[in-house]
Amino acid sequence: MAAEYLHILAAIAIIFLGALIGGRAASWCRIPRVTGYLVTGLLIGPSFAHLAGLPPLLPSEALAGLRLVSDIALALILMNIGGLFELERLRRWKHRIALFSLSEMALTFTLVGLAVLVCNLVVLQTTVPGLNLWQTSLAFALLLGTIAVATAPAATLMVIREYEAEGPVTGLVLTLVGFNNLASVLGFAVVCHFLILPDEGLGTLLLGMFGPMVIGGLFGLAMALWAQRLELPSEHKVLLLGGVAAATALCRSLEMDHLLASLVLGVILANSSPRWHRLQESLRQVDYLLYVAFFVLAGANLHLETLGHIGLLGVAYVLARTLGKGLGAAIGARLGAFGQRERQYVGLALLAQAGVAIGLASKLSQQWPAGGRLLETVVLGSVVIFELVGPLAVRHGLVRAGEVPILSLLQKRAPQGTLEGMHSVAEHFRSALGLPAGHRLNDPGDILVRHVMRQNVETVRHDTPYYDLLRIIAHSRYDRFPVVDRQERFLGMINYTEIRNLLFEPSLVPLVVAGDLATAANHALGPDMPLREALKTLQLNRNISYFPVIDPADPQRLLGILSQNDVLAAFRRPESS
Repeated sequence: MAAEYLHILAAIAIIFLGALIGGRAASWCRIPRVTGYLVTGLLIGPSFAHLAGLPPLLPSEALAGLRLVSDIALALILMNIGGLFELERLRRWKHRIALFSLSEMALTFTLVGLAVLVCNLVVLQTTVPGLNLWQTSLAFALLLGTIAVATAPAATLMVIREYEAEGPVTGLVLTLVGFNNLASVLGFAVVCHFLILPDEGLGTLLLGMFGPMVIGGLFGLAMALWAQRLELPSEHKVLLLGGVAAATALCRSLEMDHLLASLVLGVILANSSPRWHRLQESLRQVDYLLYVAFFVLAGANLHLETLGHIGLLGVAYVLARTLGKGLGAAIGARLGAFGQRERQYVGLALLAQAGVAIGLASKLSQQWPAGGRLLETVVLGSVVIFELVGPLAVRHGLVRAGEVPILSLLQKRAPQGTLEGMHSVAEHFRSALGLPAGHRLNDPGDILVRHVMRQNVETVRHDTPYYDLLRIIAHSRYDRFPVVDRQERFLGMINYTEIRNLLFEPSLVPLVVAGDLATAANHALGPDMPLREALKTLQLNRNISYFPVIDPADPQRLLGILSQNDVLAAFRRPESS
């Protein structure tokens, strides 16, 4: 076998086996697996090996050869993020999401820009050829402020998937991630054009901004049309992987931003294809391996040595960006009339930063070597911090928001010890030879409802007009909705299957509100009910997907929602472990 193939095969083996060890170690430490993947990549990459004086397990040549894996994985993630920009979903939020996003991005940009400006003007006083101190400081401020807006889509999405997070905060975070990266990429192109490349014509700027959007839009439409002729999930996987790879290759050949193209591809595909959600489900069955490889490679590409070189400018960038994300999200949630959980926890979930920021910093270093190399060092050093801390912040925010089932946290440990594992292997081998298999070790029926329910749930106000209610239902994954009054007291449930065929006199429709359609929750559950008992209720009401969980001491206090899928998943976990 040729040597050039051997080192790639060895790298792939090291990546996946190392990820297995790193993910299990992270699970044992009760931190997100994505952090374990990143640390694994960091330990086997050239940066750590250079500092430790050891030969790298993943040399730079192998990283360069596997770059296409990172490109495809990040493109798929951005396509998924773009898919959240369904127009009906955004229309449901109306101007509120714009106020939230603009506030968060504007404050992050402003605080980082001011911190960098003051730091360079007063303390560092760094200048670059052709610019005086004020011009240099302003350029640094605008460029780093624009890059600071970007949020790592990959780390955010992976933590959400690992912990099975679901709810208003989760949906809002993913949508804001899309807005952040779109604004950062477009804003960076504008700032670079006027500060660094003023001699280039306006046509070049417009081509760089809208060229990837056109490519992504055309690929999205073509894939939406093609998807209508496909039925098998395996064909859906091939279509998405092939389409994203083709769009990425075309953008690379034209030297355009493939990440922006992937984001727009997802937006167009989600809004034009009736089968978008089926396509997503098909992709989820195969994309995890790509994402694991992406994070190990991302960790291997982190530059530990840059931590010692970011200096005061890097410290100012990290602190100002952290404050901007947190304070900006809190103000944006208040301006957009979002709830208390959105004000407190969305900012934490937007801290992660990696691929998009690294790409922009690398492009800056190529276009403006005089000052771009310094800024690239600042960004790379900051990414080491944000990429390692970011997933922990996302996890903390979503857990505190009540959108992660407690059972998902309890399951992040090895299901068996070493001796138990050896015993299970022996039992299974004996069973294969025709001897009786071993018995189950755990009874999931003892798990309580509170450990599986989702606490932060989507509710409907009792005074919501009928047509607004239909819009909410049409763009939600649920078919049952808790109805609450202005004091958040639980009034009952609305079942979509019961009201979808209701006909009203046109003159009466404006008078109908959600409270008129709510019915008493006759099948409510208590938080301390064992799943064994809850399952009986579920079996007697197979047509009901979601059950309200209420406080036995206060029946008007809604504690959460229990879904049939979550209960069945809890019963399946021990069997699959």
